Amino acid sequence: MIVQDKYTYLTAVLIALVPWAILFLRRKDLRKKMITMSILVTLFGLFAEYFWWSRDWWHPPTVTGTRIGIEDILNGIVTGGITAVLYEEIFKKKFYKRKSKPHNFGALVIGLIFFLISGFLFYALQIPSFISSTIAFVIAGFILIIQRRDLITDAFLTGVCLIIGIFPFYLILNFISPHYIENIWVTSNLSGIRFIGDPIEDIIFYFFFGFLIGPFYLYWKGEKLRRIIK
Repeated sequence: MIVQDKYTYLTAVLIALVPWAILFLRRKDLRKKMITMSILVTLFGLFAEYFWWSRDWWHPPTVTGTRIGIEDILNGIVTGGITAVLYEEIFKKKFYKRKSKPHNFGALVIGLIFFLISGFLFYALQIPSFISSTIAFVIAGFILIIQRRDLITDAFLTGVCLIIGIFPFYLILNFISPHYIENIWVTSNLSGIRFIGDPIEDIIFYFFFGFLIGPFYLYWKGEKLRRIIK
């Protein structure tokens, strides 16, 4: 099955909605977290896509012909919701009644730090958006971990699991549109190194994205986890 480039992005995110829906139905205890992080990552992603990533990383055509489209909204929902609960689902964790101190202001500061660092590196220093975003994710992630050291395992394993999880996505992408990456990614700004068809930059990006987003809700709300005991 070959899908035109114009519809490949939409097709891919619609397929990715399936595991999102499965997780949502399976884990009633995590639905609030999934919805919250889906909305948050969607808003963050639309901003970053418009101002950074679609300028020098990739140029995905949308069904509306605009710089950002419904595909980006769906991608934010899927990526945010799944990333937020990967650790809990894979390692059978659930919220613990006893909470630590919430970090409402800290969560806002971490978000601002990411945007300020990314924007400064990309626009002021002319550093590619991949490098700018990755540096920002690393700094923001370590600021979070310093304040909640108990979340280091969540952060690291979410990053690893997210990398593993995106490989089937890229296999599907290459199957439905064999030349999509060559046509859409700005290869002149990338290293050209790939693993199972996935640009190495995307692998690195998703690890640090998961490193920050995986434990973000727990940090923000002061939640703790414990293993599910059947």
